Amino acid sequence: MRKIAVLTGTRADYGLLRGLLQEIEADEALELQLIVTGTHLSDAFGRTESEIEDDGLRVAASVPIWSADDSRLGAAEDVGSALPRYARVLTDLAPDILVVLGDRLEAFAAATAATVVSVPLAHIHGGELTEGAMDDALRHSITKMAYLHFTSTEDHRRRVIQMGEQPDRVYFHGAPIVDALSALELLPREEVERRFGVRLSQPTALVTFHPAVMDVDAPEVVLEELLVALLEVDGLHVVVTGSNSDIGTADVRQRIAAFVESNTDRVDFVESFGQLGYLSAMSAATVVAGNSSSTVLEAPVLGTPSVLVGDRQKGRPLASSVATPDANRTAIASALRDAIRGVQDQSDIDIFGHPGFAARTAATLRDATIPTPPRKKFHDLEEGSGS
Repeated sequence: MRKIAVLTGTRADYGLLRGLLQEIEADEALELQLIVTGTHLSDAFGRTESEIEDDGLRVAASVPIWSADDSRLGAAEDVGSALPRYARVLTDLAPDILVVLGDRLEAFAAATAATVVSVPLAHIHGGELTEGAMDDALRHSITKMAYLHFTSTEDHRRRVIQMGEQPDRVYFHGAPIVDALSALELLPREEVERRFGVRLSQPTALVTFHPAVMDVDAPEVVLEELLVALLEVDGLHVVVTGSNSDIGTADVRQRIAAFVESNTDRVDFVESFGQLGYLSAMSAATVVAGNSSSTVLEAPVLGTPSVLVGDRQKGRPLASSVATPDANRTAIASALRDAIRGVQDQSDIDIFGHPGFAARTAATLRDATIPTPPRKKFHDLEEGSGS
């Protein structure tokens, strides 16, 4: 059996990985080794490890890595201390390949550890751009450490090849979120309201905002403009979710908590919906707003218009249903009103491919030839060629 280790560090990436995890579990030629880390193990972020337990998946290793220090120095120290922890787990599990998704610090640290201890790496969602965060540097670094690549669009595949990766190791199997949505039976609005204590019956904005350390404007400025804009739209109810554990998250969370407390008549807060609850709330909402990747991935696929603020997702492909106003309250409020009126186009929601990512990716993980050690040859582009 080929042993496939998969790293999950947040409620968001677990929701995207769930289908792949289930495909690996069901394949008699594969053994799943699930490594749980990051905010899954944090009480402050809802300890979402319980969602994994509820799904009946066996955890091969739990690796706590985050301290309570969300400063740049604290994050750097946490990443440094995470490296030997991941290296020990990978040495003990001895997987044939480690799968990581995205561009977060825990994925970068695990990828680095895998490279050092010579565990082949597979990377999901490489080749993308998010210019308003350090994610680009982390994501591209993971790409150069990875042997197999699973990109969410053909453009992203071409970009990974442009970075010197051999085309026969770079696969466009589509975006995991398309699979996740096709497999889910979303909760009706009334059930979401009952289960999470939120109000969705009137025009509602589902809001998620994360700190973005490389945004042109300071995160607290962008957040303030967004929050003021939400209140300026008459009759708009707001449901806010918890932010992630990025650098500067404590300040963002404090500002959101104060906003919620001061506007209880119009604002509800949910720390973590879980994937099913979050997507069900998104489907029931009138508009999605903030700077989360869900504004550019999940919302368009669900057909819910979205308002993306700031530069955190700058560089990602955007469906026409995604509005990108200037980061000031007037422009944001205007975009929210347009979304409520249904102005955005919904004609190009298939830019992230079609269902089947999990099955295609599991088959590739099972069948791909992976040398030991996983040596790579740099792929030089021919002049005037993109492949």
